[in-house]
Amino acid sequence: MLSSAEKPDAPGNGAGTPGRPFRTPFQEFRRRFGRNKLAVAGLAVILVYILVALMADVFYPRDFITGNQIPNAFAGIGSRAEVEWRDAREGHLYILGADNFGRDVLGRIIHGARVSMIIGFVTVAFAVLLGGSLGAAAGYYGGFLETLIMRGADILLAIPNILFALAIVAALGPSFQNLLLAISITSIPVYVRLVRASVLTVKDQEFVEAARAIGARDFRIVLLHVLPNCMAPVIVQATLGIAQSILSATFLSFLGLGIQPPSPEWGNMLSEARPYIISAPHTLVFPGLAIMTVILAYNLIGDGLRDALDPKLKR
Repeated sequence: MLSSAEKPDAPGNGAGTPGRPFRTPFQEFRRRFGRNKLAVAGLAVILVYILVALMADVFYPRDFITGNQIPNAFAGIGSRAEVEWRDAREGHLYILGADNFGRDVLGRIIHGARVSMIIGFVTVAFAVLLGGSLGAAAGYYGGFLETLIMRGADILLAIPNILFALAIVAALGPSFQNLLLAISITSIPVYVRLVRASVLTVKDQEFVEAARAIGARDFRIVLLHVLPNCMAPVIVQATLGIAQSILSATFLSFLGLGIQPPSPEWGNMLSEARPYIISAPHTLVFPGLAIMTVILAYNLIGDGLRDALDPKLKR
């Protein structure tokens, strides 16, 4: 007798093939995603960054990594010196050295990770919700509404994202909130077009017609039947979009239009370290490596999700 986990799939149930163990959709996704070792490594890197960012205040109190420690300016990698914070002086190990104000580079990178993760998740969540809603409405209803929404998206897509974000922040003023708003707005058109295309392929299928035939309202049909079957490409794009949002925020902060010093953010760390690239390269190299590592990790996760969620690549 075969156990329930080893029973072959019943013909026509759409899960696996006869002769293979039955797996739920999540188990199948996890198996296929786990086969991509680079994607798993990328996920591990992101989880480490998130965990460290959440514990940033424990490792490096904020008043220490934002206040001046001029006597320790440009302390070398692995050097030890006295720092002054919380009205006391203590010995401190500069694992990755100190910047031009004597602030710990590693501590600022860790606190900067928190800022970057917030920017990535918040901007993409906003863009997916608003852009996905507009795209779903355009694809489901069509007609004049579709024309209006899609032409608006086309206009936004005609403007390079970074220039559009630069114009918004320059007009509203540099701040964390304006940075989030600018990056969110520039990300919306991508999800409008992606969700609309997915809805167009789903809305005329039999299960949607069946829901419409029993009297389900349009909102219920779109929310419960159409959108769940359009989420695979959206999830992949959202993962890649987080990397793009972090990169855009870094670029704007590098230009002085994002997070303002002394708040730790990878872009303004690069901007402050630029004059010292020869004399103190560690102040620029390590924030740059942090940016590169996170962007690469999110791209690897996106590739792994694409392979795991694409039904054409099932094997």
